[in-house]
Formats: sequence, structure tokens, C-alpha cells
Amino acid sequence: MKQVLKIFGVLFVVFSFTEVNALSAAQVRNRGNVCPVIELANAKEDGSLETVACYNSYEEAKQAMNATANDNLAIVQNGMIIDAKYALVDYDQNTNAGYTNVYGNVYLSTLLTYIRGGNTDDAVFLGMDPGTGRIKIKVSGVVGYIARYEYEGKGQNQLYDIVPLSWVRSPSYYQITSSEIIHVIPANVYGDKTTSSIVIGKKPTMVSPGNYYSYDGQYFYTDLKTMIRDYQAGVTTGAVNANEPYYNYYQYLNFRTKTNYNAANLNQFIANRGYGDRKMANTGDAFITAQEKYGVNAALMFAIGINESAYGTSDISIKKNNIFGLNAVDASPGISADTFLSVEDCIYNYAYGWLAYGYVQPGDYRYRGALVGNKQVGLNVKYASDPYWGEKAAAHYYALDKAYGFQDYNTYTIAVLNNDYQNTVYAKKSPDGYRVSSSYYQYKVKNSSVVILGELDGPAVNGNTKWYQVSSDPTLDNNLEYIGDSKSNPRIEYKWDQMKVYVPAAYFTKVNTGTNQIEQPTPTPTPTPNPNPSQDPTPTPTPPPAKEVSQIVGEAGYRIENGMLFGFQPGVALGDVKAKLEANGGIVSFSSDKIGTGTTVVIQSGNLQETYSIVIYGDVDGDGLISAVDYVLVKNHIMGSNILNGANSLAADVNRDGVISAVDYVNIKNYIMGTNHVIQN
Repeated sequence: MKQVLKIFGVLFVVFSFTEVNALSAAQVRNRGNVCPVIELANAKEDGSLETVACYNSYEEAKQAMNATANDNLAIVQNGMIIDAKYALVDYDQNTNAGYTNVYGNVYLSTLLTYIRGGNTDDAVFLGMDPGTGRIKIKVSGVVGYIARYEYEGKGQNQLYDIVPLSWVRSPSYYQITSSEIIHVIPANVYGDKTTSSIVIGKKPTMVSPGNYYSYDGQYFYTDLKTMIRDYQAGVTTGAVNANEPYYNYYQYLNFRTKTNYNAANLNQFIANRGYGDRKMANTGDAFITAQEKYGVNAALMFAIGINESAYGTSDISIKKNNIFGLNAVDASPGISADTFLSVEDCIYNYAYGWLAYGYVQPGDYRYRGALVGNKQVGLNVKYASDPYWGEKAAAHYYALDKAYGFQDYNTYTIAVLNNDYQNTVYAKKSPDGYRVSSSYYQYKVKNSSVVILGELDGPAVNGNTKWYQVSSDPTLDNNLEYIGDSKSNPRIEYKWDQMKVYVPAAYFTKVNTGTNQIEQPTPTPTPTPNPNPSQDPTPTPTPPPAKEVSQIVGEAGYRIENGMLFGFQPGVALGDVKAKLEANGGIVSFSSDKIGTGTTVVIQSGNLQETYSIVIYGDVDGDGLISAVDYVLVKNHIMGSNILNGANSLAADVNRDGVISAVDYVNIKNYIMGTNHVIQN
């Protein structure tokens, strides 16, 4: 989503860097090929490149670079720095999409998130894969790979510069004062653009005042080289708070909480900022009502609205009553953004359809934890391309809380998931009882947050018998069962006094102690056995346990990813799909009489029920076939005249590189002509 840069503070103290006029990427290219194959060069403090030696292979140059004491060495090939001993990355040079995708592997097959340059450009360079030429980076908590070019096959639109540390003049850093933490963000690492700063929260208790480097906002370093070495090794030993990471309260607060502020407080805050005649004026009642009905913290929504709409002054908020940037994609924010009848209508739709039944609901493909977070966890992963969108939202919440004497700060006790887990951390109705019957309701992403409402003993997990009672991320019914449909009329409300589930403390780390009183809840009693079994001499056979829905899907030959179902051939009959799924133990229903992109399938197994959207690569219009209509839709998307979203955009990415490009519509055209096969599995 398109971001408007906000300035929250001023730059107080800047780290000392040598004044340099480093070579730009274009200037490096203009040097020509100094060496026939590979050049090992010294990136001098004056901004120039000095040839050290020529090599016949990257591997030889890499070995020499690592064996040399000089920390300013870089490897150059075809007029481009492809590797360096210590470097930052100035990313997002020139993209038609408006952002750069970050992937979980060098093959670019697992999309993690996306990042946009412009207001901030720096990431940490962690290495280059010689087989693919793709580099590994770290920014805003996420570690992943990015391609060299937006269109790799053509070598067009270079996505980054690798900038040796000796050339870096203005990296981002955190300034910690006696009372606050401020993120200082340059527009680029060369130091020839503006610098802004964001006051994101109260001073971390575990770090002394000073200036520190960090590209996750949790571990702080006084030296860039030490930080890079730690990042490359996957450790934190060189951080000043190596054993006590920082979790910004406003950034990691779970959405399933309530603010202590009322509608009048929110309205007065907007008025005091000088925006009492703009789109966010007098919206406090709507925010509080949405909180009470749909279970989403009003102050968090309020802060996001300020960040996205610049206090209700953005064109999208003025013309479309859209204060959250909903569907305002980077390539065409003003055109693609949704329109609402009123700002209040936007707030209610946002709380219910976008948060409670979207980003905050396990099972939604965008769910990465119910917090604003960063590029590793939370809404920021899929909501906005700005790497520091989560910090900016947190900064507005902090400003609100500070204005009223910190009535919200540390109200709740927060715990975060201590690792990445798959199919392990399920929410239960009671520690020794049944789990909420959905394979979706799992905590998977490290640093996902929960709010601890109570603590009690239960079955040991990894040797720990403590369990936490927490607020449920999804809206559950009266039996604490998962509700997966947001289209109910009237809308389903979040019952605050009932939405309480349990998780093993072994999987979570408590990061603060809130002022809310942690209770010792009474666990749900386990039914006692029949005291007189002779009254029932014929035992009732125990039915076999229901299969997991994911197992049924896998045995039928299909694939699940982020709430989507893949593996269907164009033109496949609905009856054939239904028969395959039900043959493996499911009870299946569909939203349509055909199988096509966007068709919803509900699969039930015992008490377990899951809902998926089908994706057929190449079937962009959802008719189940690949035709000229799909070709035109992809072409129009690329040209910006008709932007695709959701399952349709996934279907358009035929070659699965995370970008809808000319390669995709050529593949569709070749399929139609019979010269190409679109792989679905």
C-alpha cells in the first residue's frame, strides 16, 4: 500500500562517517570491464574503485577476498558489484511494480514479503548465491533473497546496488535517549537525500542511551561489521542486548485488546493536531464501536488510519473515504483504492472484513500474527511495502498515549512465539481438553504475539506444565469453534468475555509484565468415567480419529498454501474433484458448479472444517479454462488498466516468480497455441 512519509522528530546526533562521493551504479558500469572475467577491487574511502587483481572465476575471487585482511574489498563483474566483504544494499532502484519481492530461497519459489524503496532504501547485504546471482539481505526483521533484476530474463530494471561499507555515508540507525527510542531513516545510504526520524516508543530498559544499528529493531549494535558478522552467522552475540531483545509495546500489542481511551479522547487528539476539519475528525465513536463489536483495538486502528491517510488529508481519504489505504496498490494507489460511503463505513468494514476476518484471522493467506509487527511478523508482512510501516503505526499510537499520560502503555502482558513452528502450536479450549477444531488456528511465525489473561497448570509440554489463557485471534462461536465466513448478515460480533483459549507456555516468551491482573482461571473439567461400568456391558466402539483436512487434500493430490488450493488442471470436472477429496475422507461443498480460480471449497472431516480458494495458473477470469480472455487480463494488469488481486493475481503469475510480467502472458499465449504446458502442481 502506498505510504506517505511522516516526520515525527528531528535528527539529533549522527554517527560520524567519512565524507565520500562514492561511485554510483551507473559510474561503476561506465568503468567498463577492467578484467576479462572477474575483478577484485578495493572500494576506497574516497569513493573510488581500485583494481586489486583479476580472476577467471567468482570462486577464486571470493576465496582471495575472504583471505585478505582488507575489509573494503568488492567483487565486480560486467560493470556491477556482485559481492563485497561488508556492505549494505540500496534496493528498489527502478521497478514497474513499485516494490521488490523478498523470497525464502534462491529459487524465488517462496514469497516472504515485499519492500519498497523511496523513503528508505537500505538493507544488510548477507551474501550472493553464485549459482543464481541472487543476493541474501536482511531488512526490518526479514531475511530473504531478492533477484538482481525485475525482469531477470532480459536483465532489465536493476533492483539494487551493493554498497561497500567504506562508501556508506548514511545508514539507518536507532537513537535511544533517556526517555525514548527514535528510528533515524535516510532516503539512501549515499547520504545525498533527506533523512527523517520516527519516535516509536519509550526507551528500551535494557539498552543505555546512545546510537545503535539494528535491522530488526530488537538487537542493537554499536558497530556495523559486528552486526553483519552476527547476521551472517545467525547469532546475536555481538549485540549490546544479546540476551534480552527489545519488543516495542505498541508494535507487538495483539489486536485483540482494548484501549483505555474513549471516543472523545480520539476526537480531541485529531483536533489538537490541527486536523479537526479533515476526514478523520470526529470518528472516535466509530473506532470505539468497531472495537466493541468486532474485537479489534480502537487505538491501533486509529494509529493505522493516521499513518495511511496523513490524519485524513490524503487524496484517497478525501475522494474515497478510504483512510486505511485499502487496495491502494503501489503501482496505481489512487485508481485501485476502494471507495466507501463514509469514513465510518470504512472503519466498520476495516475492523470486520479486513482485520477480524482477514489479517488477524488464522487461515487467511495474509495472516502472520495479530500485531502490526515488521517485515518478519504481523500485518506489515503483507499489508504494506514500506519496511517500517509497523513502526510508523506504532509511533502514532505512542504519540496518542503520550498525549494522555500513557494510560495504555503496559496495560497488557504480552508473550511472543519463541520460534517458527509448523503444525505444533494449536489453541486449545482447555489445557487438557480439545483444541479449537481447525488446522488453521496455529501459531507458526516467530514473534507472533498473544495477550496473557491468565496462567494455570496443565499437561507438560517440553517439560513445562504452565499454560497461558489468551485472547483468541479468530472470532469463535459459543462452543469455541472456528468461524471462517465474514459474509454473515448480521455480522458476527466478537464476544470479549468468551473469546479465551489456552496455549502452552513452553512455546512462548513473556516480554513484559502488564498492569492487567493475570488470573488463575478454572480449567474446564474433564468428564469422569462411568463409576458402574457393569450397567453398560457392551462397550461402545470408539470411532477412528478424523483425518486432518490437510492430509485429505494432500492424499487427493492437491496442495495448500496460505489458504489457497492448487494442483487443478484447466477444465477439470467438479464431480471428479469432489470424488477424489471425499474418497480420502472429506465431506466437500463448493461455491460454484465449476472448478475455476476463485471457487471456494469447504472440506469437513469430523469436527474439523477448512475453507479454501482454488487457484488454477493461467485461469485468470475464473471460468476454469485458459483462454484469450486470460491473456488480455494479464496484459491489462501489466499496463495498469485493470489491476488483479487475490486468487486472480496468483493465477496470473504463471511462472510463479512472484511478479506478473510479460513472461506470464507469453506463457498463456503459447498454451492457447498448443506450444506450452502450464504446470499446476
